[in-house]
Amino acid sequence: MDTEIPQTAIDYIHSLGRFSGKPGLHRIRALCAALGDPQDCLHFVHIAGTNGKGSTACMIASALRAAGLCVGLYTSPYLVQFYERIRVDGAMIPDADLTRLAERVAVACESLALPEGESIGEFEFTTALAFLYFVEQRCDIVVLETGLGGRCDATNVVRNTEVTVITPISRDHMAVLGDTIAEIAGEKAAIIKPASAVVCADGQPEEARIVIQHTCEARGAIWYSGTLDYRLLRCDLDGSAFVYEGQGYTIAMPGRHQLQNAVTTLRTVSALRERGWDIPVEAAVRGLARARMPGRLERLAEQPLVLLDGAHNAAGVEALCRAVDELLKMRRLHVVMGMVRDKEYEYCVREMARRADVFYACAPEADDRAVNEHTIAALAERDCAAVYDCHTAEQALGLALGNAAPKDCILVCGSLFLIGEAEKILRSRQKTAE
Repeated sequence: MDTEIPQTAIDYIHSLGRFSGKPGLHRIRALCAALGDPQDCLHFVHIAGTNGKGSTACMIASALRAAGLCVGLYTSPYLVQFYERIRVDGAMIPDADLTRLAERVAVACESLALPEGESIGEFEFTTALAFLYFVEQRCDIVVLETGLGGRCDATNVVRNTEVTVITPISRDHMAVLGDTIAEIAGEKAAIIKPASAVVCADGQPEEARIVIQHTCEARGAIWYSGTLDYRLLRCDLDGSAFVYEGQGYTIAMPGRHQLQNAVTTLRTVSALRERGWDIPVEAAVRGLARARMPGRLERLAEQPLVLLDGAHNAAGVEALCRAVDELLKMRRLHVVMGMVRDKEYEYCVREMARRADVFYACAPEADDRAVNEHTIAALAERDCAAVYDCHTAEQALGLALGNAAPKDCILVCGSLFLIGEAEKILRSRQKTAE
């Protein structure tokens, strides 16, 4: 593999494909073994769930950094740059390190004897590379987000899990994870390791909570209940302020669902303290206040207000709609939306169209997975009187920016592919205007 140019390494990783054989951990175990099992040198907070994983991971990592720890953060997918997926102390992996480690992992891949027709896939390759980088950077702890599910997710090769976090579970990826909430919960709860602490987020469906708690007991893990209640002081577009266990906190990410993620973070920090980690309350206060996650009601402009949100499944859109109803009810709303086919796009589009004054349908750049913009427009027309059928995100954003008054809001939502495109387009427009 030619790795002199960093982008070549990224192209190579993408070329490996999303799925590479029979579901299971045999490939990632073989790859990590060939690399000396770097994951066994690390300690983890391991996170699974359907919604809120990325925001919760970001908040936890920020709190641990504020405590003076060297913290690795592994998330997926990325919005703008591949490097976003692998961070140490908030900084993305540098080009040179990604390229060098990609070469090392590629060489290890060539040494493997895998079942016929199977190979190392993109997520497995990237996960192994991340472990190597975190070891090199001497991370004290790594906040590790699963990619898909849990049981057969490449991240489930880890052993030294301090705390397992399960964020709210809903129906998503049902072709892979199961048809019911209980089945999906079983797949995600499979990351629970013996003797680890388990934090189950508030707002969990009862059938999911039962499965998670049963798995915890069966594996000899420690169920950490912690305090769930908090007192809300403020919730607006600038974020929220609340009191938890007598201490005041602020978060910058808007929406009541982010309050739930913040409480999950504080319970995770408490569980880590009980396991001997020195994380002062003041560090949690600073960490939550500093935490930022792109694409979560992210504000990119003021007049008109432009927000990006990667709500792309039913539960995510429901949380977004609650935020819209509470925080944007006084503004005329322009919704720019595109979806991919393996999500509940009909429900998601109609819920957003009900709240839109003007709706702009487009197709994200998602290979052959994107829902045609004509289909999105036709769905939106059932619930919104003003619908524009656009082809690309560029066209939809240009039209919305031209139509919106200074006090209006443009909300870009749906596929994370679309959010990444919109971020690039809007930041490019801002630089041109400057």
